[in-house]
Amino acid sequence: MSTLRGHRAVSLIGAGLLVAAAVHHGAETGAIGSSAGPLLAFALGGGIAVAVLVAGRRIARRDLSPAEEQRVARWTATGTVLAVAAFAATLAVRAFEGRPLVEPAFPMLVAAGVGSLGGAIAGYYAVRQSAEARRARDAVRAVSFVNHLLRHDLRNDLSTIRGYADLLDDPDGSGHAETVAAKASEGLERIEATSAVADAILGDADSSRVDLADTTRDVLAGVADGESAAIETDLPDAAPVAANDGVRSIVHNLVENAVEHGGPGVTVRVAVRADGDEAARLGGDDGVALVVEDDGPGLPPEVRDGSFLTDEAVGGASDGGVSGLRLVATLAEAYDGSLDTGESSLGGARFTVTLPHAPADSAGSDT
Repeated sequence: MSTLRGHRAVSLIGAGLLVAAAVHHGAETGAIGSSAGPLLAFALGGGIAVAVLVAGRRIARRDLSPAEEQRVARWTATGTVLAVAAFAATLAVRAFEGRPLVEPAFPMLVAAGVGSLGGAIAGYYAVRQSAEARRARDAVRAVSFVNHLLRHDLRNDLSTIRGYADLLDDPDGSGHAETVAAKASEGLERIEATSAVADAILGDADSSRVDLADTTRDVLAGVADGESAAIETDLPDAAPVAANDGVRSIVHNLVENAVEHGGPGVTVRVAVRADGDEAARLGGDDGVALVVEDDGPGLPPEVRDGSFLTDEAVGGASDGGVSGLRLVATLAEAYDGSLDTGESSLGGARFTVTLPHAPADSAGSDT
């Protein structure tokens, strides 16, 4: 069943039951010299088999993944086996008691058909419920992350805008208007990134061609303007990845985490490896790696043991860094990438996000 599509497997079970019913009742017609009884029996057993066939056709028209179809097929096969086994057990008990077994084939076929149909129906609804539950969990996570972005990042930007706006009336405040405009533009970009983050987590966004190197330069320009940290970069001219604008949040959260937790005067090294060497070292395949490392105190315990990925890790007022790292891990997974943590050669923490390389003919344009 590993190489057979699930809906075909269900239809095959139904077809097998239908053929078995036709052969059995056809033989019965010749044996008893009458067609009324066998035809009535075939209508019952064959009708159930036809219902299983129809179930297979309907499953094919549903928007199910191959894995989900295989799960429905397993439910169908399991239902068939359990129904036949249960009926066979009753026959075994009767045989043990010495009672005669009168024409067991017909009720056996009916039991198999009922088990198949029940298994197909139960499997379909189990798969649909699982998909809906998964989407509901993803929706909750998306809302949580969007809330974090709006509440944490955008709030800081708007606070900066308000502070500089208060200085605009100062005759000596030359240049503040430009800062206000820049921060306002950055706030708008965050709003766009927030939308892209939600789309990526919910699976509603098609991957486009995003230049990770250019995005990283853009993010670092904003960080350099407002943070007391030494930023070292190693960026190629271009590094296209298959993602969307949510990549900006990956870069920003990793850099912000390094700056905030590294302490005053921290050195942060940001590199983008577009040749695939870093991805290959981490077990990836033809990927683009974003590496952010620092000379700070190193990995916190919740990152070292991986507990930052659990639901309990997010919820406090001071867990912005944990929530940001969890967002990075979730986005990397949504883009078919990965997040790797480790110790930096600088003495602090090291975070590596590997994203799939965008092919030259991918849709969208570099941003």
